[in-house]
Amino acid sequence: MTKGILGLIACPMVDDNLVYSLSKDSEEKDIVIIDNDNNTSIRSKLGKAGIPYSIVAFNDMLSRNYRLDGDRYTILIYMTDLGLHAEPERLKSTVENLATDMQPFVDAIGFYLGTCGNYDWSPARWCKEKGFKPSATFHDCNGCLCHDCVGINIAGGPKYNEMQKKYVGHFYAFPAMASNWDEFNDADSSNSAATEESLTPEMREVLGIEPGHDGYMRWMFSLGGYEYILKIDTGLGDQEQFEKDLQKVSERMRLKIKVPEEDWADLQPTNDLYSECKSFLQGRWHARGLGVHCRDTHPDLLRDTGGFGHHQQGARAQHRMQRSHRAQGNGQAQQGGAPEARDGQGPDDARKAR
Repeated sequence: MTKGILGLIACPMVDDNLVYSLSKDSEEKDIVIIDNDNNTSIRSKLGKAGIPYSIVAFNDMLSRNYRLDGDRYTILIYMTDLGLHAEPERLKSTVENLATDMQPFVDAIGFYLGTCGNYDWSPARWCKEKGFKPSATFHDCNGCLCHDCVGINIAGGPKYNEMQKKYVGHFYAFPAMASNWDEFNDADSSNSAATEESLTPEMREVLGIEPGHDGYMRWMFSLGGYEYILKIDTGLGDQEQFEKDLQKVSERMRLKIKVPEEDWADLQPTNDLYSECKSFLQGRWHARGLGVHCRDTHPDLLRDTGGFGHHQQGARAQHRMQRSHRAQGNGQAQQGGAPEARDGQGPDDARKAR
């Protein structure tokens, strides 16, 4: 039985991953979502999955007018603005401020987001350096950070490098990318707004740029030699809606959809993150002599990482043995490129195709 309060700071681009983990975990839990403009998607998905939740204003929690129940398994979810991916510095400061604000109210924190341009930053490492509550974020099976939402869904930078080499001139799309296309695009358009506004109708005609932001995006894709959308099917979310959303993006951007021969999607980082976060709470109560054992956790979620936080290194080693062919492939990819960042240290040249 798990007891304690787990705080989650999450980006809408990976809410499918979070809902998947919550759905797999059959243990009774109280889910509390902070009321803001960014929680529409996750509330809808939790509702469709039949997972109950409550809503609370962040200020009510900070002022202690609302108290979270630490004697139960309680999950506090704060959804961030998807547009932060286009502003790495603001993303970093926002996440760090939220993690700081949560400290008095939670026992552990999980970061359901990518670092999105902050390649030398690990929010979990930052928390450790600050002496904060235990925390975790997405890692591949070798303990290396998954820096963005594509890396999260294919299990890390080395695989990302392999995919980029094989599928040049492809835009990578997974379910949440397709369903959040307009929000994702709006964030990027704020950076290109000045350039677009400076283009006169005559300039657009000479350059071959059609009207509107979609026209500008199609032109940008053509400059980069993009012809295809690579469909990365994680199996998460509403699959029928994924097909519809992907088709809309294809038509608007005039990119053909390609289904890869290999199954690039991998939920290892998703399974590991939830398991690690939950283990922090179990370890806390075990240390108090309450006899909580990791077998009390849903067995599917323990398959890859084991239970307690101090067992993570051994669990990852076991996971590498179970997927030795993947580990060998990752190693070969690493030898051919820049060193992969371990826990956020050093650059990672695995970047999302644009």
